Order: sequence, then structure tokens, then C-alpha cells
Amino acid sequence: MKNFITLVIVVGLVAAGGWLTYFGPYYKDYYTMQEVAESVVLTWQAYTKERATTEITAQLRKREIDYITPAHFTLREEAGQKVVEVEWQVDVYPPLVGGRRLDFYVEERVDQNGEIVRE
Repeated sequence: MKNFITLVIVVGLVAAGGWLTYFGPYYKDYYTMQEVAESVVLTWQAYTKERATTEITAQLRKREIDYITPAHFTLREEAGQKVVEVEWQVDVYPPLVGGRRLDFYVEERVDQNGEIVRE
């Protein structure tokens, strides 16, 4: 019984390591893009929409994310709030399990007072 439990633990650790190897970087980029979108929306609130669009390029370059481009961003105004949306997809092909598409969406809003809207 002890050997079986050890085997289950080892298989679980190997599976978790494989998951982190193939999918982990994209989920890390998801959390990074939340920070980027927040920076862009605050820049837009403080300055102009044009300045916010240059902030997108600067943030992506600074964070060395090359597969997400400014074309993935949408800047719009809604109900007196400035809204930045980022939407992208990634196809990941780990061995033995086939491909999988990951869909990501980030939205940040700022109100007229310059406060990030948390919902």
C-alpha cells in the first residue's frame, strides 16, 4: 500500500511539472497582462488615448511579451468610464495529449475620478 501511495504522488508531481512547463508561462503572462492593462487605462485617464496606445507598446516591449500585440487591445469609453480590454488565444501542443487552445481575456476600467473600478 505504501508503494502505491508513493507511485500516485510521483505520478501527480510529474503531471503537475508537465502542466507548469507547457501551460504555466501563458498563465503567468495572463497575470502580467492584468498589470499592463491597468497601466494603460491609468495612462489614458491621466493623459490621452494616443499616449495610452504608446504605453501598450512600451509595456509589451518592457515585459518581453512578443506574441501579444497592440492589435489585441481595445480602448473604449462606456458610461463615463475608460475601458481597456485585452483578448488573445494561444495554441499549446504538449506531447502525448494533443493540442489545446487557451483563451484569455483581461478588462480594466477607470472611473472619472481616476480610480480603478473593481467589480
